[in-house]
Amino acid sequence: MNLLQVAKTFATEDQALDYLVNARWPNGVRCIACDHDKVWRIDTKGKTGKPCRLFECADCGLHFSATTGTLFNDSHLPLTKWFAAMALMVEAKKGISANQVARHIGCSYKTAWYLCHRIRKAMEDLNAPALGGPGKIVEVDETFIGGKSHRKGVGVGKSNKISVLAMAERNGRVHMQTIDNAKAATLRPLLRANISPETDKVVTDAAAVYTVLLPAEKHEEIVSKDSIRDRGFSATYTVDGAVALFKRGVVGSYHKLSKDHLDSYLQEFSWRWNKRHMQPWLFDILLREVANGKPLTFKTLTREIF
Repeated sequence: MNLLQVAKTFATEDQALDYLVNARWPNGVRCIACDHDKVWRIDTKGKTGKPCRLFECADCGLHFSATTGTLFNDSHLPLTKWFAAMALMVEAKKGISANQVARHIGCSYKTAWYLCHRIRKAMEDLNAPALGGPGKIVEVDETFIGGKSHRKGVGVGKSNKISVLAMAERNGRVHMQTIDNAKAATLRPLLRANISPETDKVVTDAAAVYTVLLPAEKHEEIVSKDSIRDRGFSATYTVDGAVALFKRGVVGSYHKLSKDHLDSYLQEFSWRWNKRHMQPWLFDILLREVANGKPLTFKTLTREIF
């Protein structure tokens, strides 16, 4: 569902509410406290005047709405604006800044920033299976984000760079996350957790650390310029492509990212990359994730509480 389809399908708040209720409870509304299947519907209006649909459990008497206990929780934005922002984010191959979202849906920058981060929270793939497996090849590489410091010297720029580890199945899924350094003690648990032990081959660059971490019979060490000369392409083209796309997003959309939230942006790009062949269904997939996600408060997001 693209942006135009979202605008046509959810022209009113009632239409958006109907869609959300069906997405959250495809087999009928159930109480979120006692899971009772009999609830009463109450139509009213919220403090801002937007339609508010409450449900009352016939068993425990709990009042709740379709947004209670989800990532929509406590949001005063109409669902039509939420849906527009979600459509923009799933379609933006190189990402979209909070400033641009604010201009598109008509809200403040702070509201759009918080909204985008709640949507990114839904893009966390916490139960994703390990990369690779029988007959598959996994590519591993590290990269660096940021670091430019005008008129402060090269040393300051290098110290400000954020290290990122990227792993990808050849022509398949990708996983990216920040790391403190590229030492063996840091990389070992990440490789074990994210790469299946049944993977046929793991391709890396010429970094010496991988000879310690990977079995010699499965490890292929390459130098990119030699691979391009001999084969006509880099042996780590999948992971290189994913990293390059993310960096284009940083340069063209975000311009600057802090280390505090960099993992959220990496998860967003990985989520979109891993579902790139499911484009027509991305909005519905994301809506289910937002509807089933846990609330994310602003204070938690800004590290004011832990």
